[in-house]
Amino acid sequence: MKSELDTVATYARSMGWDIRARTVLVEGTTDVALFELAARTERKDAGVDLFANGLAIIAAGEGDQGGTRGVIRELNALRCLARASLMPNGRPRYRFVGLFDNDHAGRQAISGARVVDTSILEYKDVFRLRPVMPCSGNLDPKTLEKAFDHVNAEFVGLDWALEDLLPVEFLDAFRADFPTAIRRRCQKSGKTHWEFTPDGKARLHRYIRNHSMRADLLAVIDVVRALRFYLGLPRIT
Repeated sequence: MKSELDTVATYARSMGWDIRARTVLVEGTTDVALFELAARTERKDAGVDLFANGLAIIAAGEGDQGGTRGVIRELNALRCLARASLMPNGRPRYRFVGLFDNDHAGRQAISGARVVDTSILEYKDVFRLRPVMPCSGNLDPKTLEKAFDHVNAEFVGLDWALEDLLPVEFLDAFRADFPTAIRRRCQKSGKTHWEFTPDGKARLHRYIRNHSMRADLLAVIDVVRALRFYLGLPRIT
């Protein structure tokens, strides 16, 4: 890649991002850290590179520069720049998608992204994290939407965030050590959504780094596999 002629790569370097041909933008640096921890663990324990074939996961920004607004802002910027970065065969060199939590802010962000650019489609360009992320079948957005709704039908109304992918037993052990870190939890059909204080969320991510094993990260690993599917990357085993 001739980065001096590549406006996307130039912009990414100015933001401190390590983008690749297929890049997922998430709301914050803790999300990136958890995905990267899961990928390192899977590579070490199972010999599988979840980021193979040109996948990257980056944070839209830190603090106020991140969040749902940051994802919308940077997704729009990168998509615009990518239109001018083509491979010799005329196909786009890059593809960018956004991943939001499935909470009030995330649901608003889906609508907000379409206000910025009406060509942005949910289940193609932007996704909400759900308890089950289907990773087979047709990638047509309408068909994929039906697949998402079908496998998550029993969890309608339950907010969902990346930390909710950790086993309940792991989070119960964390809560035993840090009882004031959790504001509340909501349960539906065997799944649990946890809400943390700001300090509690920071403590949780330190706890994950220090105590998690591959078994604790399997659901996070499965999300990366699902993202690969949505981006048209080869299935890895």
